[in-house]
Amino acid sequence: MAPTAPSSLPDYLADGLPKQDNETLREVEEYVDKLLAAREQRRGEPVTEDELPEEARVLENESSGAVYLKYHTCDNESCSCMSSGEKPGLYKYRAYRDEDPVWREYLGKASGSDTV
Repeated sequence: MAPTAPSSLPDYLADGLPKQDNETLREVEEYVDKLLAAREQRRGEPVTEDELPEEARVLENESSGAVYLKYHTCDNESCSCMSSGEKPGLYKYRAYRDEDPVWREYLGKASGSDTV
């Protein structure tokens, strides 16, 4: 009886992998092991400035993540940020690495004590 594919596995992989020969499956296994090792190696690495939004103003950057300030548009066509270029508020975020991807966490509206 064939094993059941994890529900998180895309259909094209769940359907295609069982059709592969043993040699190909071993090569896929080796490739996946290398991907996992590379991601694990990157865990905890500092986020680089080129991984942050272009307009970000970095407050601090350490191994736990980069805290930065950023203006943004709200995408509301009637808002002044869309027409005049003035962007509402300055917002605080933290970017951190968990394995390979860089994740962003909203920390709230920036306060007067947040300076660059």
